[in-house]
Amino acid sequence: MAQIVSSHEQPIYLRIRRKIEERIDRGEYPAGSVLPSENELADEFGTTRLTVRNAMDALVERGCIRRVQGKGAFVSSHNISRTSVPQGGFRKVAEALGMEPSVRLLASGRRKAGAYYGWLFGIPEDDLLYSLRRLNSLDGQPVALENTLIPLSLLPTIEDVDIQVFSLYETYELLGHKVARVQEKLDVLALTAREAGLLHVDAGDVAMVSEGVSYDISGNAIEYARNISRADFAGYTFKF
Repeated sequence: MAQIVSSHEQPIYLRIRRKIEERIDRGEYPAGSVLPSENELADEFGTTRLTVRNAMDALVERGCIRRVQGKGAFVSSHNISRTSVPQGGFRKVAEALGMEPSVRLLASGRRKAGAYYGWLFGIPEDDLLYSLRRLNSLDGQPVALENTLIPLSLLPTIEDVDIQVFSLYETYELLGHKVARVQEKLDVLALTAREAGLLHVDAGDVAMVSEGVSYDISGNAIEYARNISRADFAGYTFKF
C-alpha cells in the first residue's frame, strides 16, 4: 500500500512559492507592490534566504515577479492562476508556468470500447482502445492522475511512439491528428487512500476532476481523458 505523505511535507521552497502565489491571486500582494524581503520571508517560514530566493526564481522566470537591484521584488502580474495558460497538454502548460514537467507511466494496455466509449468515439463496441494511466508532476511534485483512452482505429501506430519522449498532443500531431478543440466538464471528489498516496496528500482531501474529449481538425474524437488534480494546483478560468 502506498505511503500517504502530508502536503505539509513537500519541499519548503515549493510551500513558500505556493504561498506567494496564493497571496498574489488573492490580492494580498497587489500588482505593482513590493514583496516582503527575502530575509522577512525566511523568518516567516523558518528557513534560509537562499531557500526563499529559490522559491521565487520560477515566479521571476514566469514574469509574475520582477527583481529590482537595491529595491527588492515587485509583483508584475495580478493574476498568476495556473489555468490562465494556453492549452496544449500537460507539458505545454508546465512550460508556460516555467516549471519542469515529468510524467510517470503507471499502466498501459488495450481494452474494448464497449457501448459508452463506442458511442463517444463513433466506433463499434468491439473496437480496441489504447488505455493509459499516468502520474503528472511539476518540479518533482505529483499534481495530477491522468486516465486516457485513445481509439486504435484512428491511431493504430500510437503504441510505437515513446510517450515518455513526446507528449500525447505531440504524438497525435505526428500521426496526422492534431488537436483542434477540447470539450470538458468539471467536478470535485474526495481522494481515496490510493489516489492520495500517489499525489502526496491526505486521504479524503478534495481534488478537482476534469473529463474531456479532444477532437482533431476533421472533428474526430481522438482522446478521452479524465484528470484528478490536487486542490492546490486545480482551478479554471473562463474568458468570454
